[in-house]
Amino acid sequence: MIAAQIMERINSGELYPGDLLPTEHALAESFGVSRNVVREAIARLRSDGIIESKKGRGAIIKPLSERETFRVEPAALGEKKNLGELFELRGILEIESAGLAAIRRTDADLARLEIACADMDDQQEFDERHLEADAEFHRSLGAASGNQYLQTVIDYISSRLKETTRATAEVYKKNDLLLVTNAEHKRILDAVRACDFEGARQAMASHIRGASERLGVDLPPKTTSGDGG
Repeated sequence: MIAAQIMERINSGELYPGDLLPTEHALAESFGVSRNVVREAIARLRSDGIIESKKGRGAIIKPLSERETFRVEPAALGEKKNLGELFELRGILEIESAGLAAIRRTDADLARLEIACADMDDQQEFDERHLEADAEFHRSLGAASGNQYLQTVIDYISSRLKETTRATAEVYKKNDLLLVTNAEHKRILDAVRACDFEGARQAMASHIRGASERLGVDLPPKTTSGDGG
């Protein structure tokens, strides 16, 4: 909703290409939400190609001619095949991202991951706060990979999957699945903390497989080369 309202300001001419967005703090006060919510809205606009972040300047609105970008329409994810393919893409990206984070993360990256994990633990129900903490964990992991392009795509995919997970939240209220998913994140965190490249990759692969199963999504089957080599 915050991202949509910022887009309305851009489309109405209140904000122009080349303009700086207000700071996270100013936007949070303006909309009456937390800075985490604003951060996610900005991440979505950045992933949609609407804005770009300039080091030392902030978020700048891009001209229309530069807004062509990779998109995933939320409505399309109502089809299990499309959702399965998005999970497959998520696996390709996030498994490698977790491995890179394990060998590249800084102390600040680790602290951000630990806070997100602790926030998940603090929530006794699968609600918006838990959903945001989960998304923040994945955003933080993308940032810890040290690859800005990988981080941007993971931010975008995380926002789309967050919408899908919100719609199926009831699934996580059954059979202690909330504890299960929290434990999966902790295993990823432990591997990143230990700088365990392969351990982080395996923990993320297990988490993505578990998440897809909880949502009733079948990942596309793996194919092998037909040359027998």
